[in-house]
Amino acid sequence: MIKKDKRSDLLAFFRDKEKNQQQFTYVEAAKATGYKVHSISKFVSENLKGKFIFQNKRPHWYSQGLLSVSDDDFFRITSQSTQAKVLTDDDKLYNKLVKRSLNAFTVALEVYNRPSLENRIEAFAIMMTNAWELLLKSQILKTKGFDALFEEGGKSIPIGEAINFKYPLRSADKDNLNQLVSLRNDAVHLLLPEIQPQLSRLFQTTVLLYQEEFSHQEGYAPLSDQSVGMLSLVIDGPEPDMALLKEEYGKRTADEVVKFLSRFTNLEQKHNSNRFAINMEYKLALTKNPGAGDLTFGTGPDGTHTVFVDRPKNLNKTHPFHEKAAIDEINKKQSISSITNYSFRAVVKKHKIKSKAEFFDFTDRPRYTESYIEWFVKNLSQQNWLEKSLPKKKRKT
Repeated sequence: MIKKDKRSDLLAFFRDKEKNQQQFTYVEAAKATGYKVHSISKFVSENLKGKFIFQNKRPHWYSQGLLSVSDDDFFRITSQSTQAKVLTDDDKLYNKLVKRSLNAFTVALEVYNRPSLENRIEAFAIMMTNAWELLLKSQILKTKGFDALFEEGGKSIPIGEAINFKYPLRSADKDNLNQLVSLRNDAVHLLLPEIQPQLSRLFQTTVLLYQEEFSHQEGYAPLSDQSVGMLSLVIDGPEPDMALLKEEYGKRTADEVVKFLSRFTNLEQKHNSNRFAINMEYKLALTKNPGAGDLTFGTGPDGTHTVFVDRPKNLNKTHPFHEKAAIDEINKKQSISSITNYSFRAVVKKHKIKSKAEFFDFTDRPRYTESYIEWFVKNLSQQNWLEKSLPKKKRKT
């Protein structure tokens, strides 16, 4: 059994306080992490004070900068060993791949959100594909080593092989990435403004999946200081008119668009999940108080097209429970069974909760809704429901 590094709990505590812009005391940190107060004081003074942890007014402190520091970097910074870790060639390449992936991701979002840029859809598809390719290849490097990144003859493996490494089985996540790659490869035919409503829903999911994967891999969110909601820019209008497309771009391009839309619709119906394409069922603000809605009306760069600009939800209200808080709330509402981290995660996996937006969100970290808590508690009253959610080897015989 691998012993957990207790510094993970302390890092999670500091990150949570930074994200919510809350001050804290060493006593609060000790209660939350299991450390002794004097140990935290010494730990901060020797490793973090003046760099990431700052004093406001005694006894209050605040965290700044740890949201953008990976777990590995935090452990290196706070290592009690006086001997610096020597990076291997693979370590150096891994760090470069991750950094370039994050840069490509950031550029993809920046160009997409520039309405005056005529080829922003093509640019997004190219840069977002590049971001995924570099991230997936960093995983292959870490798991299988340098040689696994190349085919015979020294040519880099294609992105399709990297996707298959990450997703060996068919899934909504895998189909989303494959559609992105297909769009990148066929940009001349498919990346047209006329089908941006469909593309934007696919792209939004791509961004959320990347953020989830990057966070799991590196220990911090790639958009810690931004909102992924800025990507949700949807052109209002009917399905593309194929006759007009044929006239504007030619028959062959129009035929390719028809094939893409057919493929997109079939996959969307098959998966019926926001992990393939975001379902754009939003509340619109048509009042003098635009803050009441999820979306507001605006005009496109030529003054004629109407667009919807996403007004991101307050996740502290819509998805207020992190995992520990969700478990505590479930246990408080019922006495049938004592829910643990293990049983909670087993239910999440068994019932595919992460694919249900009404229950789960990972914009910044795993979050759950009040309706999920109620659903969980209600199902506990069913005989053997919890036991059936556990892996077979953990069930009572």
